[in-house]
Amino acid sequence: MGFKKSFKNFINPHTITGEGLELKSRSDNRLFGVGVKLDPPLFIAILILSVLGLLNLAGIVGAESVFFKKQLTFFVIGIFILFLSPLIDYKIFKNYSLPSVIFFGVSIFLLLLTLQAAPVRGVTAWLHFPLGISFETSEIVKLAMILFLAKYFSSRINFNSIYAILISGIYTFLVIFLVFSQPDLGSAVILFLIWLSSVFLFGLTKRQILIAVIFLVIIFLTIGIFILQPYQQSRITSFLASWSSQGNESYNVLQAKIAIGSGGFWGLGFGSGSQAKFGILPEATSDFALAALIEQFGFVILATVLLLYLVILSRLFLITLRANDNFSKFFVFMFLIYFSSHIVINIGMNLGLLPVTGLPLPFISYGGSYFISLMIGFTILENIRSKSLNF
Repeated sequence: MGFKKSFKNFINPHTITGEGLELKSRSDNRLFGVGVKLDPPLFIAILILSVLGLLNLAGIVGAESVFFKKQLTFFVIGIFILFLSPLIDYKIFKNYSLPSVIFFGVSIFLLLLTLQAAPVRGVTAWLHFPLGISFETSEIVKLAMILFLAKYFSSRINFNSIYAILISGIYTFLVIFLVFSQPDLGSAVILFLIWLSSVFLFGLTKRQILIAVIFLVIIFLTIGIFILQPYQQSRITSFLASWSSQGNESYNVLQAKIAIGSGGFWGLGFGSGSQAKFGILPEATSDFALAALIEQFGFVILATVLLLYLVILSRLFLITLRANDNFSKFFVFMFLIYFSSHIVINIGMNLGLLPVTGLPLPFISYGGSYFISLMIGFTILENIRSKSLNF
């Protein structure tokens, strides 16, 4: 089963071949009179979510804090990067293997360097630079993996599928092993889902996918026994215990639920969330930023956030369907899985439905590494949309 067959019920054949499709970008899609071709629904949703994230952070730590000023700087840099989308031609990655291979290789090298860095709370996930600057290397690895697999599989549509998948699996699990060694369970899961989505598009049968998933879950569990830190194993056992007859819950999840419940429909007001503001809710600016946001602004803001995520995901899915070359299809679909996985896993752990993994919520959680990497990905995506699609 090939790539075209996987999507034959969703895409017009002309979209795949390019036949009858006008490939020039729309010149009237400008923002504020500037010659920057951004997708208005996508840009507005990103902008509102980012502002909500900044408001949430200001309500927790104050607008004068170093954390808020750093996140505001990340926001300005990210928006600037997004406006550079017309200058970054995605066809460099589509037509040539070397750029994605170099990016992938550099990301692996950075992961190796990170393992030698000083641990932060028992995790060696950050590279530290002068002036107090640090960077979480697993975030850039996710983007590098998407670009690498998009080029790898789009160049092998007519090749032996099993051989191509096995080779891609070796590449992927080399990276997963390095990320697991930090240890970063959440990012390892995301990398696995990115690879699985690329394999799905490449054309595995349902039976082959099931066998691959079972095999890889066994690998995950085996690695986890020897590599995961005690606190990470405790998170998983606490989650499993919460579904048992005892109904025990971890402290983090319990405080998140209290924060969410105290927010009610309209919230306690800006800066009035006691759970987050007074440090009762752990990781209120990152892992549990959603709980802190609901505590301040209520369930009405949760509905708004979910609606904005739906707008972004629908645009990503539409771009996937309309993409006129295989590289674009692979890249946008894997990016969609990457983005949506962060949303589902983070919301799930805030509600106690999934184990706590430390994955940030897009645009809401504090952190520059993920935010900048995410904006680079959206910049490439915007370049694909504006240069090759008819919308």
